[in-house]
Amino acid sequence: MTTWGNGPFDNDDATDFMIDLEEGPSWERVRGVFAEALQTTDYLGLTEGARVYAAAAFLSVALGKSEISAQDYHMIIDDLGPVPDDLSALAVKALTRICAADSEIDELYQEANYDEWIATVRHIATVLA
Repeated sequence: MTTWGNGPFDNDDATDFMIDLEEGPSWERVRGVFAEALQTTDYLGLTEGARVYAAAAFLSVALGKSEISAQDYHMIIDDLGPVPDDLSALAVKALTRICAADSEIDELYQEANYDEWIATVRHIATVLA
């Protein structure tokens, strides 16, 4: 994964997810990202973790609960329609999962800028809770 910052949209995996969402706008795609991470009982790979981070941040922006820069992704929000009621709770669980000891994204950020990254993850979880 190529990263250029600590933000949820500052890496190639997040960009790929957002392109997928733009091409097929569906809250079920977002739900699928969270469900995949939560169903993984082994080591959670970087791609999955980065997608959870981006999807949760996007959800917080869609709900009007966060000012996290979503770049040009605001146009996708209108195409998605109403947010399913249970999606925020699922996102919070998935965010907890990416912060676990067996998560590659957590492991990598511990090597650089962990405080900034975990603060953003916690902010997103808090506004979604």
